[in-house]
Amino acid sequence: MKRKCKISILFWQRKGRGTAEMSPVFCRITIAGQRYEITTNVTISHKNWSSKLQRSIGKTQEDREANRNLESVYDNVTETIERIQKKGYELNIPNFKLMYTNGQGEVKTLRSLFEYHKTMEGKKLSASTNRAYEITLSHLLNFIRITHKAHDYDITLVDKIFVNEFAAYLQGYRREDDKKRCEVNGALKHLKRLKKLMGMAFANDWIPKNPVSLSSFHPNKFERGFLTADEIHALQETQLSPSLSVVRDIFIFACFTGISYVDLYNLTGENISIGIDGSMWLYYHRQKTLQRVAVPLLEPALELIRKYEPYHENKKNSRIFPVPANQVVNRYLKIIASTAKINKHVTFHQARHTFATSVTLSQGIPIETVSRMLGHASIATTQIYAKIVDKKVMDDMSELRTKYALQVTKKKNSVQQ
Repeated sequence: MKRKCKISILFWQRKGRGTAEMSPVFCRITIAGQRYEITTNVTISHKNWSSKLQRSIGKTQEDREANRNLESVYDNVTETIERIQKKGYELNIPNFKLMYTNGQGEVKTLRSLFEYHKTMEGKKLSASTNRAYEITLSHLLNFIRITHKAHDYDITLVDKIFVNEFAAYLQGYRREDDKKRCEVNGALKHLKRLKKLMGMAFANDWIPKNPVSLSSFHPNKFERGFLTADEIHALQETQLSPSLSVVRDIFIFACFTGISYVDLYNLTGENISIGIDGSMWLYYHRQKTLQRVAVPLLEPALELIRKYEPYHENKKNSRIFPVPANQVVNRYLKIIASTAKINKHVTFHQARHTFATSVTLSQGIPIETVSRMLGHASIATTQIYAKIVDKKVMDDMSELRTKYALQVTKKKNSVQQ
């Protein structure tokens, strides 16, 4: 059986501070031999202070007000202890300190910092982004529970060692759950969110500096997959069941428009209209970046819109495609790729890579134009998505190769003469 935790609450006068006649009163909480002192913002004259009663024995209005303030502090302390016990947290000084300061409505802990961020920025962010911050906080709280035996952590105590150990924890260090460990790039996403929030704390003067530096963390680079023109054609010609055909069709539509899953899901007839050249264009604002996107519709995409006219009935406010859940789409795409003899791990997001490479850049479309059609805020993002295929490199270099080949031929002929 666990031994009963010994708790004491003591009010005492710190005579080393104040004046010769008056000194401030502090509250000392002792839990299992550990101490934590709280300032009460109460000052009492030496002659009126009773160490035995831990109160002022003066009869003035100021003395009565001081005693009321001390009673309020005592009530807050006991209520904090009760909250810790009620929630089932370990009763110790770290948990008491965090719970007490958090109870005063101050942003002093990681949990309260994340709550502050959600209040201030949450409405500006998408549901998926808000969920990502919740996951980061969940990882942080589990890390703190394991490594510091506390339910929360003081933001002023977050330092380089804390950050490095948290990064290691995300990748498996001292993990106690069965959840999938993060790879380097996944861990970096959580660290970037932590850095943003600690930057917010620094901007509000809650901490002296931002302790999160990402300079020592380097993401792993990997090639982003895409489909070739032949593979797109193979998908179009493959015979499939009705349910698989729907997933194949919306994937092909994304390959020829660069649209993301969430934006395709929300696509209605209002997003299709005549463009400045008199042809049909696709107009929408990306949910992720709020960037305006305008894409001239190529014939394969127009064919699919016409194919699903019985579904959307040409109604402006009706969704164009019957889009299944994202998990279902990606599960079906594996089956579709296998049926089409495509030996690649195909996901819906690869449609955007395919649009950037096989459909546009490899056909000579400038990267600035592709960036606008993908709804990117900067070309740098497009450069990550878009990998120039070998055919485009060959076409770009063929003229230069011919030029140098002619120079060598002329040189040989002049030597022979």
